[in-house]
Amino acid sequence: MSVDLRDFRGKITRLAWCCIEARHRATGKEHSEIVREILDDWARVERHAAIEQQNLVASEGIKGNGREDGGR
Repeated sequence: MSVDLRDFRGKITRLAWCCIEARHRATGKEHSEIVREILDDWARVERHAAIEQQNLVASEGIKGNGREDGGR
């Protein structure tokens, strides 16, 4: 089964490019595969953090849109 992919094109810093290029040279993986793995790992951490935040807020009894304390 193939993964549903979306096209993204963007500019990166020279430092980021050097890191991706170094990993490419060390592993032989394509640049796009390296970036896809990095972003997917980051997205998984972000998703987990969002779930943890929801659980924490609920356990603290915080309801609403977060503005009941005047936005602070």
